[in-house]
Amino acid sequence: MKRLLENFKHFLEEAPAECKLPKGANRGDVAEGIVAAAIVAKLSKRIDGEIGEVTPEDVVEYVSKITSPKATITNRVLDLRGRVEDTVSFSIAMPAKSFAVLVDPNLVHCFMGEYGGAAKYVNNPSMQRFALRLATNGMSNDIRVSAQGTDDQKGTKVDIQINVDGRRLQNSISLKVKGGDQFAQTVGPGFDKQEGFFGPLGIDVSNVKGEYEALVSQIPKGKPYASREEIDKLGILDTARQATKLVYDEAFRVLESYLQEDKMEAAFVTKLADFIKRGATLDDSDFVELVKISPNSFKRARFGKKFYRQIQDANLYPIIKYGAKGNPSIEIRYRDGSGKDTLLVRFRAKLERASGTTAKYGKRYGVLMRNYLESGDALYELAGI
Repeated sequence: MKRLLENFKHFLEEAPAECKLPKGANRGDVAEGIVAAAIVAKLSKRIDGEIGEVTPEDVVEYVSKITSPKATITNRVLDLRGRVEDTVSFSIAMPAKSFAVLVDPNLVHCFMGEYGGAAKYVNNPSMQRFALRLATNGMSNDIRVSAQGTDDQKGTKVDIQINVDGRRLQNSISLKVKGGDQFAQTVGPGFDKQEGFFGPLGIDVSNVKGEYEALVSQIPKGKPYASREEIDKLGILDTARQATKLVYDEAFRVLESYLQEDKMEAAFVTKLADFIKRGATLDDSDFVELVKISPNSFKRARFGKKFYRQIQDANLYPIIKYGAKGNPSIEIRYRDGSGKDTLLVRFRAKLERASGTTAKYGKRYGVLMRNYLESGDALYELAGI
């Protein structure tokens, strides 16, 4: 622990400009461990009758207590009156490579921003009140914090959950980090994937189904190519791009039809709000808040009545873009009363020359088609808490 803390202080003073994580490690997974440790630090920091401010060093100290990817770390602390003892424990379900990064003292500098952001998050007034309530209720509570996002990637959006005496509380966390703004995706070339991506918003792209399927039929299934250069030479990725462009152009045409006097019509905005809420929380919106940890800062969002009121009143409009390689994206943007323009959500196509390894042929390549839904800063303005 001492070495980890010393390294942290050193890197605060002389942090390298860049940091490359080992292959297979995921920054979001590591951040879950950091934020879980920060919550435990906050719930445990009871000093001179008060809840103390958590520092990044405090968070490092609790991270250093973690001994294995699924270990449960237990801490016993007296309440602020010194009469009863609470048990504060936390556990982390994390892939081995990400866990190795989390506990490696030589990689602390890679996460200085996450440590700082996590400390600021747990010092926010809401968490301060929560910690104070548990420390003054006169009860001996069993408080459990679990970083569990990697346990059930498809069944829940909850990354960090807090239980008190066996009860799940309404402050579960769906965590995002800088560069990790994706919260829904579809994978595959089938037209059903395109309809499944845009359909929940009432965006009907069926007019281009025939043309799309005719183009996609020219793309061999699987990974039949010996190199990425072969895919380029045959123009296979360009064919996928043409098919995707048909869908996005049609989706944008439909979106423009929802504009009324430069504002999105109410019925569509309600569907958009539902779509965003489900993408962010699945069916757990009553329990889950979306938290984005950025370098030394954080943002929070919830998707209740306030969010629906704010998004209905917002000045929203769509634009379509084509990236340097021609991949399409559609943005729904928010312009506030001062004229400031920010991204609410982005629908983005990603086309890749993906690789795979077979016993018979070795490494082979093929075309992989994806759609991503990504959030922007306006989401935290309209749903912010």
